[in-house]
Formats: sequence, structure tokens, C-alpha cells
Amino acid sequence: MAQADAPAQAQASASCVDVSVNNHPALSYACLNQRLAVSAHPAPQPPIALDAVTQLPSNQQVGQFNYAAFSHQMGPNLDKSVKPWRPPPLQPLPMPGVPVGTH
Repeated sequence: MAQADAPAQAQASASCVDVSVNNHPALSYACLNQRLAVSAHPAPQPPIALDAVTQLPSNQQVGQFNYAAFSHQMGPNLDKSVKPWRPPPLQPLPMPGVPVGTH
């Protein structure tokens, strides 16, 4: 296949003549057609990896509302606040060997 394309490309480059009319370059249509015909069949691209999206539930793939997920995210703040519920921050654990309240 590559050997068959080589003479065609050689003919395309050999038959292309650049013409200038009133200082404006103009290519011949035969040359343009040959160049476009060669580049019209690019190598096929590998398929796009959509595994991360296709593994999601169908309602998340298209962005639909999910009441169960929303109520889990909002927690006890559902119907009370626009901010989702977050647990209180954890207190640091006491260091072993150090009495509590002395540091």
C-alpha cells in the first residue's frame, strides 16, 4: 500500500504548479484535489476511553437529579440550610505520657 501511495504523491508534487496573478498566488484545482485526496484518509484514531463515565449509574451519566444521593450529602441540614452537613472537626488525641491540660 505504501508503495502505491509513493508514485501518487510524486505525481501530485510534480504536477503542482504555483501561478501568481497580480501578485496573488493561485494553485491549480487538480493539484488541490490530489493533495486533499491524499489527506482525506487519515489513520484511524484509537477509541476514547470512557470507562470512568460508563461505570457510573445511568442518571449520573446524563446529570439527572438523585434524591437519595442529595439527601445523603445534605444530611440533617436537608430542608433547613443550603449548606451540606459536615461532621464536627475531630479533636486531637492526647499524647501518651503527657497529662491532659498541661500542654
